[in-house]
Amino acid sequence: MDQEFVSILVVGAGPTGLTVANLLGQYSIETLLVERNLGLSDFPRAISIDDEGLRICQALGLREEVLADVLLDLGAQYLSRGRLLVHVTPSSRRNGYPLISTFDQPSLEATLLAGLQRFPCVETCFGHTLEAFAQTEQGVLASVRTTSGQLRQIACTYLLACDGGKSSVRRALGIPMHGTTFAQRWLVADGLCEDDTPSNCITFFCDPTRPAVSVPAPGQHKRWEFMLFPGEREDQFLALAKLHQLIRQIGSSREPRIIRQAVYTFHAAYAASFAHGRIFLLGDAAHLLPPFGGQGMNCGLRDAHNLAWKLALVLRDQARPSILKTYQQERAPHASRMIRFSSFLGSMIMPTSRPLAFLRDIALRVLMTLPPVASSLSEARIKPEPSYKHGLLLSDGSRLSRTLTGQLLPQPIVLVRGDEPVLLDELLGCDFALLRLHPDPSEAFKPLQASLWQKLKPRCICIMPAMGHTQDASQNIISVLDSQQQMARFLRGRYDLFILVRPDRYVLGAFHIAKEQAFVARLRECLFRLWTTSDRL
Repeated sequence: MDQEFVSILVVGAGPTGLTVANLLGQYSIETLLVERNLGLSDFPRAISIDDEGLRICQALGLREEVLADVLLDLGAQYLSRGRLLVHVTPSSRRNGYPLISTFDQPSLEATLLAGLQRFPCVETCFGHTLEAFAQTEQGVLASVRTTSGQLRQIACTYLLACDGGKSSVRRALGIPMHGTTFAQRWLVADGLCEDDTPSNCITFFCDPTRPAVSVPAPGQHKRWEFMLFPGEREDQFLALAKLHQLIRQIGSSREPRIIRQAVYTFHAAYAASFAHGRIFLLGDAAHLLPPFGGQGMNCGLRDAHNLAWKLALVLRDQARPSILKTYQQERAPHASRMIRFSSFLGSMIMPTSRPLAFLRDIALRVLMTLPPVASSLSEARIKPEPSYKHGLLLSDGSRLSRTLTGQLLPQPIVLVRGDEPVLLDELLGCDFALLRLHPDPSEAFKPLQASLWQKLKPRCICIMPAMGHTQDASQNIISVLDSQQQMARFLRGRYDLFILVRPDRYVLGAFHIAKEQAFVARLRECLFRLWTTSDRL
């Protein structure tokens, strides 16, 4: 049987698989995306997208297309017996977008699929099922069953499993999931409220008699979630009459048109390993999050953004394969933090014990009288900050460098060409960027001497203080005006610091010019050292 070759085989055309395929397309990596279903899903499963998720959609070059189907800038309120416990109204735009928004998953997937048409190097095949695979020293050999029943033999350098929580790839590799399954079942329904006044707030009904959630979505759509108790029959609650009754009980005066309803059991679990040789787990295949923090799909998008550029470096012979080990180092701890965060929010919503719910209500009312706590909850600062502690990270050893390294770069609106506003990421591109806070773009990067910059070719961006006018020192340097002073605050106002930003917008490292040679030597060791046998994956 003839054998086909691609650099990357992606299994699963959900949001994570479609996202990583778009990212690989941007790097001109020959990619095959296979999906067992005959088309995209018609039903919304994920519904929440955060500021980081929208920023990743921007990195795909699909910002306007995605935003067309997003309900932006929502708040969240937690009610108990009709009384307000906490009102979350985050005002931060650190990443260029609101912290809480909702979207329509079928529309998002259609946008991501259409985005793949930009890349001749990416092929998408629906109705294709991965039946078997085996790793060799050179790559992965996969057998894929087509819609006609024929077998395609695919040889690839790396295989990315984006095939969901029941991942057949993960099971075939024998990688266990660690975590818990919530004992409670939840009835989840999506509907259309054509006559209702649009809402800008997610409501959590923290009532022990029946915890529930109401989530507004784009286009007058809405989602409801109701906890089921032991002994309650699922078929009774799936009936429209019962569902409408539950919706009325939490305050809706009209009966919505129900699009779908199902009963789920939620999980809080992660794979023991996110990688096995040349095979990587992404999205739900790697971690399952309870829905209360709205982080399930967002974690998958972060996986894709973290891994794609590293694969591109390796496949273009610009880095050794061992940098791919940092995918596990970086993503597993962050996913674990998000699981704990989502589980904590669930524990606030789900108590069915009246005494426990009463104690929770009292505790929150007392805490909300403390201004620092009230501000933290209102601004959703309890959500874990996006940062990496271990992985492909370097600092020059100074205190400020250690503080900045591993942080997600802010994305403010900056001014270019005098007074044209633009989101910072639009200037960073999809490769490395080198930033410096400096008043003179013609002088900002002159001190750099290392020859490595000619090979890495970072995009040099001079962040000018909020004074004067931007001016490009050369075709290789972009100057922007830090009109909101957000970058100046992030860089602590230091003109003597260079910031190397990774393609996924995390700070790879920060160094002072006096330590350039030592920093570059360590960077060269990380990326460009000649391959050894132990490096090969």
